Amino acid sequence: MNDFFASLPTGKNDKPLLFATGPLVYDFHDIDGLYFMLDRRLSGCLILMWAKQMDDSVKGKVTLDGKPIEGYVLESMELMGNMWILGVPLRGLVTEYAKNYTLHVEGFRDTDGNEMNPQDLTVTGIDREEPKAEYAGHEAIALQTAQEGIVLLKNQNDVLPLKRNTTLNLFGKGVHEFRIGAVGAGKINPRYSTNLAEAVHDRTDYTLNEELSVFYGCDKDLIPPEDMLERAKEKSDIAVMLITRAAGENMDCSTAKGEFYLDDEEDVLIRKLTDTFSKTVVILNVGYPINVTFAEKYKVDGLIYLGYAGMLAGPALMDILSGDVNPSGKLPDTWAQDYFDIPAAQNFYDCADKPRLDAECELFADTVYEEDIYVGYRYFTTFHKKPAFPFGFGLSYTTFVIEPESFCYDGENLTCVVHVKNMGNLPGKEVVQVYIGKPDKTLEKPERELVAFEKTKELTAGEEKELTFVIPKKHLTSYRGEDASYILESGNYRIFIGNSSEAPNCGEFYVAAEEVIKKVTNLMIPGREIETLSKRNPEKTYPKGKDSGVVEGKTTFQPYQERKKYPAVFHGEKPIQPLTYEDIKKNPENVDVFVAQLSVQELARISVCASAGWGMEGIGEAGKVFQAEGLNLPDFPVSDGNSGVNLNMKNIGMPSGVTICATFNKELSAKVGKVIGEEAKAFGVPMILAPALNIHRNPLNGRQPEYFSEDPYLAGVMAGEYSKGMESAGTASCMKHLMANNCESTRKRNQSIISERAIREIYFKAFEIAMEVHMPASFMTAYNAVNGRPTAADPELLCGLLREENRFDGFIMTDWTSYDTVDVAEMVQAGNCWITPGSKDDTYTSQIVDGVEDGRIELARLQSNVAYMIRTMIRFA
Repeated sequence: MNDFFASLPTGKNDKPLLFATGPLVYDFHDIDGLYFMLDRRLSGCLILMWAKQMDDSVKGKVTLDGKPIEGYVLESMELMGNMWILGVPLRGLVTEYAKNYTLHVEGFRDTDGNEMNPQDLTVTGIDREEPKAEYAGHEAIALQTAQEGIVLLKNQNDVLPLKRNTTLNLFGKGVHEFRIGAVGAGKINPRYSTNLAEAVHDRTDYTLNEELSVFYGCDKDLIPPEDMLERAKEKSDIAVMLITRAAGENMDCSTAKGEFYLDDEEDVLIRKLTDTFSKTVVILNVGYPINVTFAEKYKVDGLIYLGYAGMLAGPALMDILSGDVNPSGKLPDTWAQDYFDIPAAQNFYDCADKPRLDAECELFADTVYEEDIYVGYRYFTTFHKKPAFPFGFGLSYTTFVIEPESFCYDGENLTCVVHVKNMGNLPGKEVVQVYIGKPDKTLEKPERELVAFEKTKELTAGEEKELTFVIPKKHLTSYRGEDASYILESGNYRIFIGNSSEAPNCGEFYVAAEEVIKKVTNLMIPGREIETLSKRNPEKTYPKGKDSGVVEGKTTFQPYQERKKYPAVFHGEKPIQPLTYEDIKKNPENVDVFVAQLSVQELARISVCASAGWGMEGIGEAGKVFQAEGLNLPDFPVSDGNSGVNLNMKNIGMPSGVTICATFNKELSAKVGKVIGEEAKAFGVPMILAPALNIHRNPLNGRQPEYFSEDPYLAGVMAGEYSKGMESAGTASCMKHLMANNCESTRKRNQSIISERAIREIYFKAFEIAMEVHMPASFMTAYNAVNGRPTAADPELLCGLLREENRFDGFIMTDWTSYDTVDVAEMVQAGNCWITPGSKDDTYTSQIVDGVEDGRIELARLQSNVAYMIRTMIRFA
């Protein structure tokens, strides 16, 4: 590859040459592409490179098969060593498998004043891959997850399911801009995928309006000509519009039109369709909640939240539209009527009227969580704010009756027995949700909190199922910071049971006297006073956002806020005869002895990742444990994941995290994790960096689709099951990002300022619940700081909350390049075992060695960190 680049013409008099490093194959299923996360203008673009620096003031000409292409991107890419690229938007234009297209480029000029020779390049649509029998079981899980994660939000006039032999009139740029996954770490690289138009083609009982499909190759939400609309009406009186949004790592979304709110083209198109057709269905192919007031404004008949449903999103959606599968998904988040109904809106960087800040931005910012414990439905139910759709909501094509039969609190557990009956004519599944309303005493409480949920098996018409919920009292507690206690206050505890956060009050039980369930230590307390939202004085305490935003003049997190010290404990003694890795593989109880014989240099080397494999010649692994000379450690690469194995090799493509969560199916979440674990194992990857389960504090967070829910119990249970399934396949999981990684805007330099109660009841609680379900092999810290200290260097988080309180005994790693803003020695001393992605030289190892020599790192801490890593490698390598 180096020889190839060296051969390119770069002289002052050389004309600029446009080139690629391989065949020009355009994957029209990869809607946003690899580089969208760096520049949103590159969505749908084929990326070509220039051999020289280009003059972006000179406008060239680009055509595809003779048709002009507008909107190309000409820019220098820092990630490519400031090489100039040409991004050519081909979405909606290259739509056929294996077809060759001629791309013509001319008129561009370099900074030396040389105009290029016109170039013709052949662009080919991807080959069509057929499903392989060996993966049928895995792909059946992907399909079921997509089916059960789709949420039916509105179904007026029985518009759904669609009658057989209906012609589908698909409208909107979403016809070709059909998204199946997030960008960034949550990106999938599936063996194949099927969009909605293809899924219609694959059926014999429905047909596609081909004329409309070709029209929307324009990649805009335009209104078709009147004669085309008339022809569409003759085929079917139903219009189906797709609204699509991109989301993922590196950048947050905004309240700009075309993001949280509809843009003008979308609005006009929906209005036209509802005026023209008898019935209209809108598909929300979005990674985060958006404004849906249009559904009532324009009397839309059907509304479906598809989310990012993975490689089989198209067939899954057709199964729902046709009624072959009865929808059973539920919303893992509250959908607000308006963005500014969300209390966290006042304390979130919204780039609608400001520059969009990416993850690498060098500005420092504070984000004050003034809404405190009132996240999602906890706010909407407590403050009686009507949402567009409540948490836990989702319709079915049949009708269920949920009848609580009995409640019993015995002082240890609350037991609820509930009957569910299918009263309709179609088989289907229902999700029963149990909420508790705690008494307000010394602590104010939300109106209700989810404490249990269960999805039924498929119930046939008239079939009834009894469900029994046993809820331990520790899940009924609240945290009181004054005495660092999880308490069960005296008073009446109300029980709400139903199929959304608007479930009715079905009963109550009484606790006679306050009980301290768990006594802990105050940890991670904010260094400044926060005025937090209170239902006892809502007008005065409603979030104002005056202390959030970019902090002018700030250039570092240091000096870090003081934290409790946790003395390192390591009991290994150097052996008389050296031990090998093979010795401790047979006898893992000798890991500490093995580690005790290692030099500080060797310990440091193991503690630093051996760089990432994201370059042109790597397989795409996120990193691997360094193969220290003479130790014979096993190969231990790790890969990003969440919805697949994020390598440069094709594999499974599951729905995104929020869509997995929308299934409310614990067993299915475990199966998803197991499938991804099995595929990783087949690639020789012993660890997947998933699940990601940060709280959905604000819908504009770029990584909303990767994460699970606004509710810590739901997020924790579903992530715990996913982790359990993955590790049952022999692949280690890594829960991330610990914690409060709730935005992408300047995430490495963003400080979350949160009350200890909100940390313990919301943000850390999700991880705590997940650990109750399954103790994972590893954790990854977040980029951000919390209350005056980066999470990657916070001993109260790592040694206190994680290890001391929750008995976590796996290894902890940093998020990639956390050392850009966090001191390496501080991270190691805080208990972070693996510094990522590191390097193969001594750039980072020397900082650890120096830290031990100058006393900033205890040798015992470094040894115990490495011991945690080695034990994990023994289990999974």
